[in-house]
Amino acid sequence: MTSLLTNTSAMTALQTLRSITSSLDDTKDRVSSGLRVGKAADNAAYWSIATTMKSDNKALSAVSDSIGVAKAITDTAYAAVDEVLEHLNAMKALLVTARSLPAAEGLDTSSAHGAYVGPGGIYSDTDPAYSNTMLKKVDDEMTQHIQAINAVVDSASFNGVNLLQMPKDGSHLTSGSSATYVTSYAGGTVQTIDISTSDFVIFNPNYTGEGALANRVANYGALDGHIVFPTQNATTGSWGTIVNGMSIFNDSIGTDVYDNMGVSIVFNIEAWAMEGQTRDSVYDGFLNEFEKRIQKVVSIGASLGSIQKRLDMADDFNKSLSDANTSGIGRLVDADMEEESSKLSALQTQQQLSIQALSIANNAPSAIMSLFTS
Repeated sequence: MTSLLTNTSAMTALQTLRSITSSLDDTKDRVSSGLRVGKAADNAAYWSIATTMKSDNKALSAVSDSIGVAKAITDTAYAAVDEVLEHLNAMKALLVTARSLPAAEGLDTSSAHGAYVGPGGIYSDTDPAYSNTMLKKVDDEMTQHIQAINAVVDSASFNGVNLLQMPKDGSHLTSGSSATYVTSYAGGTVQTIDISTSDFVIFNPNYTGEGALANRVANYGALDGHIVFPTQNATTGSWGTIVNGMSIFNDSIGTDVYDNMGVSIVFNIEAWAMEGQTRDSVYDGFLNEFEKRIQKVVSIGASLGSIQKRLDMADDFNKSLSDANTSGIGRLVDADMEEESSKLSALQTQQQLSIQALSIANNAPSAIMSLFTS
């Protein structure tokens, strides 16, 4: 039956066109956004999971930044330790060279064992007769290394954190500043790593405030304090200890510690030899203790290397976890572009055909006019 009031064919064609147009719009959205689940209405479960994982990935990005800062701090400290070791090894070689040179003779040793220059400190000149010896040239080179070591440690700071030197604030070594860095995140739980200066201190300017000698020694950094060592008496052959020893890199004046910038190590050793100790025993004793100081710095470098390795592993895992999350999110919500391309072409064709069908259905009532014409 054909009706002038109700065009059932046109209604059907229109419904089909609307459905195809809606599907085509959805496909266009997926093609333009690259997502098949772009909002909760598309798939509430997948959208919820993907949104949570995206949030976790933002947290992992912050973790990467935290690890980056921690790596920068440890890398800075390690580079400084490596440089310090270069200077220490050069000083050890110079001490061996000095031991092989002819002994100094006729020195005025009254100014020995305390030649340093520091802010508010005391300056002690070595014997002028010493200035013309080869040993003095070795001493001068040693001084350059001492100054370089102090400068390296002073400048080993990143973002205000210097793992190798405590600030002059009266802190105990065990209460040195520390930094906490996030190394991983999962399910609302974070894991951290604590980097404390007390584990890596080369210089601690606060040890003089610790009272008793034992307390001061306990608060020494790796290169702090006097080097004390045994020597042999040249006359009796008996062994004793140079109790006061010699502070190489810093010295205490009252309750303050200052960088030694002019200490004459070889001059002091030669002075001890002239004061009745065998020259070989003084050099050997000092070198033995000096080697122990070097090994302390080596241990600091090893500890820093371990932390660097741990941070690298944490960073690698964090990146792998972030990649896995991103891949998982993609599997849940990303559109299959090959499939969507096929759908788009098909729907565009269907849309054109539906428009034609609707046009035909709309033209059907006009055929009735021919029934009323003569």
